[in-house]
Amino acid sequence: MKQWKLKKEAGFTLIEMIASLVILGILAIALSSAIMYGVGNLIYTREADQLSQKAQLAMARLDRELVDVRAISSVSANQINYTLSSDGNQYTILMANGQITLQQGANTAWPLVGGIYTNNGDTAFLTYYYANGSNWSVESNNTINQLSLINVAIALSFQQSGQLKYNMPLRFNTTINPRNNNKTIPIAPNITTQ
Repeated sequence: MKQWKLKKEAGFTLIEMIASLVILGILAIALSSAIMYGVGNLIYTREADQLSQKAQLAMARLDRELVDVRAISSVSANQINYTLSSDGNQYTILMANGQITLQQGANTAWPLVGGIYTNNGDTAFLTYYYANGSNWSVESNNTINQLSLINVAIALSFQQSGQLKYNMPLRFNTTINPRNNNKTIPIAPNITTQ
């Protein structure tokens, strides 16, 4: 009598196939979540970088304008009216309606930067200081020569929708030291040798 031997065939059982599909599904979900998180962070970084460039351009222009101030007629936390030494013209820098503008005399105001956060993020746009750190203001006994430092603070609105949601200000600060030839109090650091 002849015996038939069954050949053992290699293959996957149904349970092994289902288990491998479940494992592949879990890995695909984890990988897609990681990719979405990375893309969200890339978008966040790109938009934050664009806002940072806008703020840096505005800060550079403000520095260029205010470093050469000859006279200041009025100041507030959101506005400064001044005369430049270079051309003798009257200028106004104003933060209003979500933007910062620069205006020469009665001419049209040029926007420097838009997208200012509500109330500038509860921070004063402009603050003025004496060399000793106390607040400077335009009064009859205060001269431009006593103005040592102008602090500029800008809070730009940063809103992003989608996977990651942000609604917060990106804050930028700079200090400007007006160049006045008649300053009696030096604002530069003292250098001492030992």
